[in-house]
Amino acid sequence: MVELLRRKGWSQQSSTPIAALDGILRHHFMHKTRFATKTRPQEVDIACGLGKTVVLAMECKVTNDETNSVKRVNDVLKKASAWHAHWGSFVETAALLQGVIAMKDVERLLEARVHVFWSHDLGEFERWLDNQTAL
Repeated sequence: MVELLRRKGWSQQSSTPIAALDGILRHHFMHKTRFATKTRPQEVDIACGLGKTVVLAMECKVTNDETNSVKRVNDVLKKASAWHAHWGSFVETAALLQGVIAMKDVERLLEARVHVFWSHDLGEFERWLDNQTAL
């Protein structure tokens, strides 16, 4: 993911806790940083400044079986819920998935307003990202 963002011309910022909407600049990203919530900050794998005070919080999850996918998806849902409660519509949440994921778990993510992308189809994520930053 980091290589994709660099190839698209995005700049990497030093990973510092994001406590305000201007904590990450448009077309910049952070790898492994912390995002403020109402209780305690939650680590995010990739944070991207989409512009217009909107930030993408993306979790990257790999799992080898449907049983393990439940734990991975629960982690994403817990974080997404905390970020949405704190930031509202100023944060977009996403999961980049790889491996064996039960369809019911993908549906849970989508119901929670988490965008789902697959590691084998990064082109879909690129198109989504281009649409978000074109606004």
